[in-house]
Amino acid sequence: MKKKALVALGLIVSLVIILLVIPKVVQNNEHTNNAEENETLENYQIVDEDFNKTVDVPFSRITSFRGNANSIFMSADHKSSSGLDNKIIQYNRKTQKYKTIFNSKFELPSVQGLELNDNWLVWVDSDETGSQKNAYSMNLNTNEIQPLTQENDPNINNAFPVLVEDYAAWISIDSRTSKPKVMLKNLKTNETESIFDLNTYTFMNMFLSAKDGKILFTDKKNNVGYLYLYDVKSKEIKEIKTDYELIGWASMLNDQQLIYLTFNDPSESKVDKRKLLFYNISNKHTQEVVSDVLNVNALYTDFNNQVFFSYNDKYLIKFKLENNLLVENSELETPDVYRFSADNDIYIINQDLSDEKRKSKLIIQSELSN
Repeated sequence: MKKKALVALGLIVSLVIILLVIPKVVQNNEHTNNAEENETLENYQIVDEDFNKTVDVPFSRITSFRGNANSIFMSADHKSSSGLDNKIIQYNRKTQKYKTIFNSKFELPSVQGLELNDNWLVWVDSDETGSQKNAYSMNLNTNEIQPLTQENDPNINNAFPVLVEDYAAWISIDSRTSKPKVMLKNLKTNETESIFDLNTYTFMNMFLSAKDGKILFTDKKNNVGYLYLYDVKSKEIKEIKTDYELIGWASMLNDQQLIYLTFNDPSESKVDKRKLLFYNISNKHTQEVVSDVLNVNALYTDFNNQVFFSYNDKYLIKFKLENNLLVENSELETPDVYRFSADNDIYIINQDLSDEKRKSKLIIQSELSN
């Protein structure tokens, strides 16, 4: 699942292609609960439904997270000077121990944007304002960490990276030319290339989606919105013309089916209702799933071809595939969901209870209750 929740333009990552990288090996310092520390800092519980374990952890904030059968990786605020996440934590689901694998390099940090697959982890390290940002990858087999591009380059802005097999992909724009490009880096060889020149770069299309060896992105040309699918193996790009001018936040369910949103022209005072659309590549059919969208709160997909959509005043509504159509199924039962992740056959729900006299929870489960 790729998350497409509300984002601000300030989330653009300032980076450039690196020619030489110096790997860093993670220190293996595992932690168990410290009673003195927990007394003042414990605001979160990790609740692993599959292992029937609940563990208190000394983090006041957990913003970004991805997991698999063995580990949960998360950005966390542990005594952060900015009040935002300042490190990456790896939590062992079997032992309930955790270790820090990365500390922010900024004085006032904000660590975010985790993505995970079988072999790689990527994330973004930035300052609290987002004016300085660097992305990193970690090889899960060797624990080596290296920057995706040159660090702290003032001329290059990059959106958050996604993972597809042994590649990382992101959108990059050079402030000197204002030309956005879709970039692809082979994490095994460190070779980086531009795979597509975009016409536009806005909050609508600054993030990519990746699944099953393909990368999905959107663009506009001749006042028409287009979907693009890039195959990392064949290096072929499939262009899909839509019936709308402004589209974005596209996300793949599988290699043949995807969703995207329509948008209003921000320069016009008239506000039309937006739409959530489902597109089937095999039969070229477009379905209007939701047609009365005024406000988008969150949009997620999972590994079971399901969509979770919160819009207007509605909570997270689950949509499922039935007869090649996306149909409304039910509302997510878990209340107070702050963020949501569904990758690698693991659901992770960040339940924000910070305004109540209870600890917030990071709930881990391989199946949803509804």
